[in-house]
Amino acid sequence: MWYLYLGYVAIQFYAIADVFSRNSLAASAVVFSIAVFFIWSFIPMLGYILAKALGAKGYAKKLPLLLCGVIIALSEHALTYFNLIAEKQYNIGTALVFILCFVIAYLPLNKQELAS
Repeated sequence: MWYLYLGYVAIQFYAIADVFSRNSLAASAVVFSIAVFFIWSFIPMLGYILAKALGAKGYAKKLPLLLCGVIIALSEHALTYFNLIAEKQYNIGTALVFILCFVIAYLPLNKQELAS
């Protein structure tokens, strides 16, 4: 689960770092914003935790989970970039990421499991 979160946060952090580089904020505001960012970006990962709590049998190694997190974050950015959802509709993007993380918990992303 942590690798899924790490892949998701890596892409999301790139976007927030871009905002910080354009604006001059006080150091305390930056620290507070980063703390809120890590907490807020963990909310969609609760879908993965919920699925595992419900008995999801999917198993994945570190790299596939990391790549899934990156793909999920890029797809969320693509939805706003191509105006499929408005930037102010962040709750829809969060819900979609929650659902995708929920589904990933059920997928066998291990090559040995796929071969059998």
